[in-house]
Amino acid sequence: MKYSTLALVLCTGLLTACAANKTKMDATQQAAEAAKATASQQTQQTRDITGKVTETLGQATARIVEATGNTDVVSDPTLIPFSKMDAKLTPLTEQQVRALVPGLVIAKQVIVVGYCNRKEVGNAIAAAKARAEAVKKVLIENGISAKRIITQYDTTKPLHAVRVRFNG
Repeated sequence: MKYSTLALVLCTGLLTACAANKTKMDATQQAAEAAKATASQQTQQTRDITGKVTETLGQATARIVEATGNTDVVSDPTLIPFSKMDAKLTPLTEQQVRALVPGLVIAKQVIVVGYCNRKEVGNAIAAAKARAEAVKKVLIENGISAKRIITQYDTTKPLHAVRVRFNG
């Protein structure tokens, strides 16, 4: 009788421990599923933002081509060309920068990279920085927060331009 009671108590204890462990496993599984759902939701939000920015850039590019006849911007509307010895935006390139603004409004971060070919220009770093700052100025004037804009420069590529990138 003692052994039967002892066996019954041990079995009851083991079953209780197993049930508690199953509850912990269920909670862990629920937390993991919640984390997966959150990650999936964030990924979808990123896709939505990227889609909106791409759509807005496409519309802006179409407006530039319609207004100016410049079809070069179709290949890459985020690349703003500059003449070799200049750091000022022309009316056409300023319009191109302004056309990017609607798509950049929802971006968390805007990266403006100034390019100047150091093999063709003596003070290429200063020119590249000045070009990036000129584009940054237009972006700020059109509602993009200065805190969200990062300027960089590159003198290693054979370009005289500024590229505007965004980070979802």
